[in-house]
Amino acid sequence: MSFQINRFLNNNFKLFKVYLFFLAIFTLFRTWFLIRLGDSSLFLLPGDVSMAFLRGLQYDTMVICYLLIIPFLIHFVVLFISKENFVIKCGRIIQWYCLTVLALALVVLFIDQYYYNYFQTHISVIIFGLADDDSQTVMSSVWTDYPIFRLAIVWIGTLIGFHYYFKKLSARPELHFSLTKIVRPISIATVLALYLVGLRGTAGTLPLEMHDSQVSENKFVNFLTVNGIYAFKQSYNERKKSENVIENHLEQLRTLGYQSPVAAAQDYFASDSTGEISQSDAFERLFKTTPKNSFLEKNRPNVVFVFMESMSNYNMNFDSKQMNLLGTLRKHVQSDIVFRNFVSSGNITIQSLEYLMANSPVSLSQTKYRSAELPSSVAIPFKNSGYETGFVTGGKVNWRGMDAFATRQKFDKVKGMADIQKSINKSQANKWGVYDEYLFDYVFNEISEQQSKPKFFFVQTTTNHTPFELPTNYKPSKISIPDSLKEILLVNEDLAVKNLNAYQYANNCLGNFLDKIKNSPLGENTIVVVTGDHNNLMLFDFDEAHQLQQRGVPLYMYIPKKYKPSADVDITRFGSHKDIFPTIFNLALSNSRYYTLGNNLLGASATNQSTEQFYGMNIGSSTSFSADAAVNFSTSTLYKWDQAAQTKSLTRVPKSAEASTLLKRSKSNYALSMFYILDQIEKMERQPVSKKVAQL
Repeated sequence: MSFQINRFLNNNFKLFKVYLFFLAIFTLFRTWFLIRLGDSSLFLLPGDVSMAFLRGLQYDTMVICYLLIIPFLIHFVVLFISKENFVIKCGRIIQWYCLTVLALALVVLFIDQYYYNYFQTHISVIIFGLADDDSQTVMSSVWTDYPIFRLAIVWIGTLIGFHYYFKKLSARPELHFSLTKIVRPISIATVLALYLVGLRGTAGTLPLEMHDSQVSENKFVNFLTVNGIYAFKQSYNERKKSENVIENHLEQLRTLGYQSPVAAAQDYFASDSTGEISQSDAFERLFKTTPKNSFLEKNRPNVVFVFMESMSNYNMNFDSKQMNLLGTLRKHVQSDIVFRNFVSSGNITIQSLEYLMANSPVSLSQTKYRSAELPSSVAIPFKNSGYETGFVTGGKVNWRGMDAFATRQKFDKVKGMADIQKSINKSQANKWGVYDEYLFDYVFNEISEQQSKPKFFFVQTTTNHTPFELPTNYKPSKISIPDSLKEILLVNEDLAVKNLNAYQYANNCLGNFLDKIKNSPLGENTIVVVTGDHNNLMLFDFDEAHQLQQRGVPLYMYIPKKYKPSADVDITRFGSHKDIFPTIFNLALSNSRYYTLGNNLLGASATNQSTEQFYGMNIGSSTSFSADAAVNFSTSTLYKWDQAAQTKSLTRVPKSAEASTLLKRSKSNYALSMFYILDQIEKMERQPVSKKVAQL
């Protein structure tokens, strides 16, 4: 076995040298990009460029380790085989495998190099759309526009060079490793561990992802980090995700009982329907107009919508002096409007984010449809009313492709971590983004700038997220978890406290932001609305009876005195993300057209329709909740509230008039919103590639 371990180590040492050859090729392509496309301004950013190359080494290592995984596995298998003839054959297979992989990798890297000339980006999902064009014309353009002959010479020369390099490696005498019996298994485990790190691209908690490519404010510097093969892999994933989006969701709608948007509209608008509804009429009914208001026309308020990471409604219940979870937010919650019978639209951040930003029940930002302009965007009514619109995230702007998606949804500014760090001196950050305090400082400064236009900002926080890293200078208020809660924790107490410290920190930052708003002139003309992206499910378990608590997030609203509605506010109303912007539009905008499948939560009571009209929908779990009932609109499960329970608790029922009404409302709401978004992206799908490129 000593001989085989020695051979295993030698083989992997040779494979490491093959990795270095590949790495040199990848680095040459990155340098080629820099020389060919970079400009003199990059000389002012030597640190950023160096960081791009270092991060590029991580992406390259990840890709190369995947490319060489077959030779690595063969070496591992050979560790348990002593037949020399078999080992020799394996060596030949590895040589030709590496040569073939290098040949294919070079092709992708060359394509990526010149793909930029036309699309100003790495290989993207658009490359798959080129196949839908005239293939002969496309190939003709390739031959005339690009130096194919010269590239072929370089390609062949590189492969010949690698062939001789590999032969030279194979001819070298093997090293002898004198290892004790204890060290031998450790050496094998070490090699395996190093290879695993290479496959992940990092030794950190999370593997390297696309959003880690942002290392600078300069877009071209960020462009340098990623290699063509990684970009191709990302594009392929996008293609797989998006190629069946329309048909997959249409099939889902058919299982709900809807063959067309007309059928869904007839159910959803049943109470006010007169006569037949056409498809165009069905979609037109999704748009409403706010009342004309001369005061709002002369006094347009700023609007700040804050999308808080993991802002749990359930955890708010435990705020106390001994367990300080709200910090400086507590006094604002006590004095302003807060809806607690409220749920998120999704159970992951991106799902809720896209629903709130564009009313899309399906995630599009990482598909080929991310460049679609959706008339359902919440920025459009503000744009049409003369507002400056902005999306500001504490994280990296290209997380989940949100930079491209938000721009297409009529947000004038799309700002993130790099912009905040440049603007706020000595701002600290963790792996998810800048800490919330710096995000809020940045937003406050942006709103405070004197401009002729009012402002609408959609703000996304990131700090309250595992692994719950906080600024070094933050001293959390003491959190003492009572024994009654310790008994039902899903994690150990130390991790629970760490989790709750992050929750406290985020709420405290929000409270400080509200303090600054209210204690400045902005307090008279700035509406602030806050909700969570989803509940935090790390600490407590929720059974079927407590689905409302499981999906709950709060909705907080600060409304300056002169903008408050005259009608009494019923904070016991049920709602969800679908109701937030219809409420904001009616607060802030005069005679403005907007998309909605939700309600104005501050509107006058709908008399005998109150409990039927106001309900919350969590699309991620297909559940809906009203004051009278709850349903799962995917399985058609019906629930009633247990009136005897001390907390809101659900009980399954075989039938219920209230639950049946809610089921019909929920199914038709979901179906109609899905039909509308699918109709919009289908229109984009029918456009030729040339027009899509022009839009980009």
